[in-house]
Amino acid sequence: MKASTHLVSRMSQRAIGKAELDIVMAFGEMDGDKIIINKRLAEELLVELKFILACKRRE
Repeated sequence: MKASTHLVSRMSQRAIGKAELDIVMAFGEMDGDKIIINKRLAEELLVELKFILACKRRE
C-alpha cells in the first residue's frame, strides 16, 4: 500500500509507526471502510504471539 501524504501526516500526529499499521492491516477486522483491532482481538493476538515465542524458545 502506498501511503498518501494525509496518511503519513495523521500517523505522525498520532505517533503510529509503519509496524503498527502493518499489524492492523494484517490482523484487523473490516468495519465499513475502516480496519480496526479492538481490545479483544489485540489480546487474542498477544496470546497467540506468546505461544509462538514460547515454542520457538523450546527449539
